Amino acid sequence: MPNTQTVPTHKIIAFIAFICAALMASLFIYHSSQKHAQPVLSPDTGIVFSVPRDIKSFKLAGPNQQTFTEKNFLQHWTLVFFGFTHCSNVCPTTLEMISRAYPKLHETYPNLQVVLASVDPERDTPESLAKYTATFNPAFIGITGKLPELRKLQGQLGVYSARDETGAADNYQVQHTSSIMLINPKGQWVGLFKFGLKPDVFAQAVEIGIG
Repeated sequence: MPNTQTVPTHKIIAFIAFICAALMASLFIYHSSQKHAQPVLSPDTGIVFSVPRDIKSFKLAGPNQQTFTEKNFLQHWTLVFFGFTHCSNVCPTTLEMISRAYPKLHETYPNLQVVLASVDPERDTPESLAKYTATFNPAFIGITGKLPELRKLQGQLGVYSARDETGAADNYQVQHTSSIMLINPKGQWVGLFKFGLKPDVFAQAVEIGIG
């Protein structure tokens, strides 16, 4: 009769252990990839870019006679909204919405900063901006400066603004982009959120944008 060879028991156990370990590793990798998959914003809410966009140098005036440059974006998540203190509707509506969403966001992201960049440097000074932003939240920051420097930042963030000449010379409005920009702690533009969101929807969108 032909000889039959049997596989030693310890080798069978080792093989089964190897298969189990491989399966567990595969499941761990799968669940990790699902957990870290980049969420997608609804088109009605905003957009998160697949590749962050660098922000080049600019120099504006912030509160307390401090200079505000691209370096002020570092080590913070930042929400930037372009507006002005004489704005009749869009600006106060947006800042009020952000102020209502801010406590929840600040709890999760304590270094989050909110910046109002003026598109009306003729009338907005650092002092008037500080008073204006403080009516919504004392932590909010207002920045302004010479128009060429403002244009440097606007151009990089795709922000349009133009003075409406139909009003009185001293009581004009400024038409401008109403989106809220998201800047990451590396000082890169990573997305934007649309005007008119409810505070809870906005807060959730920011959390998705930050990841």
